Amino acid sequence: MDATKYHKNYQQLSPDIKQESTRQKRKEHFARGVARSVETVLAGLEGNPDLPKGLNYFINVMRDVFINSPGPNFLEAGADSRKIVGTYCMMIPEELIYAAGAIPVRLSGGSYEASCIGDELVPRDTCPVVKASIGFISLNFPSVYERCDVVIVPTTCDSKRKMGEELSKFKDVWMIEVPHIKETEGSRTRWLEQIYALKENLEKYTGRKIRRKNLDVSIKMIGQVWYQARRFYELRRLSPSVIFGQEAALVLNAYSYDTASSWTEALAELNNELAELCKKGCFIGNNDTPRILLAGSPSVFPNWKIPSLIEEMGAMIATEESCLGDRYFYDPVGTTEQTMKDMMAGLGSRYLMPCICPSFAPNEDRLYRLLQIAEDFEIDGIIYHVLKGCIIYDFELIRVEKIMKERGIAVLRIETDYNPEDVEQIRTRVEAFIEVLKVKKKKRGE
Repeated sequence: MDATKYHKNYQQLSPDIKQESTRQKRKEHFARGVARSVETVLAGLEGNPDLPKGLNYFINVMRDVFINSPGPNFLEAGADSRKIVGTYCMMIPEELIYAAGAIPVRLSGGSYEASCIGDELVPRDTCPVVKASIGFISLNFPSVYERCDVVIVPTTCDSKRKMGEELSKFKDVWMIEVPHIKETEGSRTRWLEQIYALKENLEKYTGRKIRRKNLDVSIKMIGQVWYQARRFYELRRLSPSVIFGQEAALVLNAYSYDTASSWTEALAELNNELAELCKKGCFIGNNDTPRILLAGSPSVFPNWKIPSLIEEMGAMIATEESCLGDRYFYDPVGTTEQTMKDMMAGLGSRYLMPCICPSFAPNEDRLYRLLQIAEDFEIDGIIYHVLKGCIIYDFELIRVEKIMKERGIAVLRIETDYNPEDVEQIRTRVEAFIEVLKVKKKKRGE
């Protein structure tokens, strides 16, 4: 068909068909861009000649989600008919989702390409995580987003609250009201009411009653997740390190897109491998390598800008304090009896009280936790990552700088978004910061 004839045929199409054709082409272009970005990150990790074999599982999870079709194993035709429930925060009790016969997935967006799509749908100064999340949902890509008929959005900040409103144009949205003062009895009561309301919504959505036995099984299953995550945490405490920080971050991010049982099994194998490396004395870096705590806004895959820069400059990310890092795995659900009332109370308490999200005020727990991490991991310096528009993390920086100064730990604030254009500027600042830490550490060792 020549170009003139094709043009005439296209003009004869109805407006709806034209719009769908344009949307599909845009989605394909978008998918190629995301795939390139993801493959760049994964290929960089795979380029490590000493890459632990157990890490390949988590690399493949991310490759399946963002590049391969149809996506993760549980999305394959006939593999699992359970409903997929999208969540946008670590405060959603996934035990309830599993007990209702569904699978939870964390949908926080870390893609520059997706944030560019979101730019057209939300205000310019909106947090890039929100922009990317809306960008993914608006195009129903990747496939795991398409399979989510319902998404759960907690009101942890103003941007998340408005994000839920925007997402409702594309999906069924359940808003969970998060109390911002968690110490009062009224706050805890209202939060528990939200958990019970979520239980009812899940039962209606899946058509399956959440019974005591099913919930008990789910709590124990997630308990195994936390057990292996805790082993991983303790292995990362070793100095020198046994795994690069960006590799560990990939492991933790992969949990968002995997089933709890599969992820736990894979992490158990990786933990065993890392333990063997420790016995053999196979460590990364040496005692002079600066150990960095990456704090503040989360580094959401595939936005690996900050983690990769830190380790390219010769430092080691010993751990990261974020809702997509070690923070998620702090405490298991505590129950004294296996009654439904006791387990629901345990869920409510676990997903509220230990949480140190900066959306809470007062939030002295977070300062205490950062001090504990700095001591446990022998931290030499903190890189405090602030995503543009993320006011609540930036607001706490002054207090973090103050308490760390009292302990001789330097803090570098890096404000950025998902745009790669500022990489070299950030590289200069990170390199200078790490060089100072190296000098200080060398002097202490003399």
